[in-house]
Amino acid sequence: MAMAKDPVCGMTVDTERAAAKGSYEGQTVYFCSVPCQKKYAASHRSP
Repeated sequence: MAMAKDPVCGMTVDTERAAAKGSYEGQTVYFCSVPCQKKYAASHRSP
């Protein structure tokens, strides 16, 4: 079981059971919830 830190809320997330995931600068990012994923996506959009 691999763990990752949700970059929005800081919660530890099991990468196999993450509610959502995405990619940023070639790295996979894991989220505890879809709202955290949406908040992250909104703050990392290209202008």
